Amino acid sequence: MAREENAPKIGAGHASAMFRQGLAELRAAAFHPESNVAQPTVYGIYGTKTPGEVMQEKQGESRDPDEQPSILDDRLKQAERQRESEREPEPPQQEWD
Repeated sequence: MAREENAPKIGAGHASAMFRQGLAELRAAAFHPESNVAQPTVYGIYGTKTPGEVMQEKQGESRDPDEQPSILDDRLKQAERQRESEREPEPPQQEWD
């Protein structure tokens, strides 16, 4: 079996991400001690999706199979079918010698 050499191990960047998260929290506590706002989770912590993973998910790879199509899509398809059925066939072109 072929193994993927480019795929990093799960949680490979977790320790460095936790360090960056801690620095962000210390910086917030040092410069804004009265603030109680939590710092956003940095990328790399186990369980945090990267922007690329979020984009792939939105593209429909992991789309819910039970998801219902929107009413707007149904109406657009219905209007398209109606427009196609109302078109008159074009008369055949005559060739002139």
